[in-house]
Amino acid sequence: MNKLFDLRFVIGSFFTLIGLLLLGYSFTATSLENTQVVNRWCGLIFIVFGIIMIILSLQKDANDE
Repeated sequence: MNKLFDLRFVIGSFFTLIGLLLLGYSFTATSLENTQVVNRWCGLIFIVFGIIMIILSLQKDANDE
């Protein structure tokens, strides 16, 4: 329950989830190719940022103990 109070974990989870949705949509959408490329890059960037935030949150917990 303490992880939900850490803002880095919540932000990381949100960005990772949105990144996965964008990445999945970029592979399944039947729209213009430019839109798929933008969704794919934004999804990858969101996933990387989200994972970095989650790692920072977990490192903080390891340092507290």
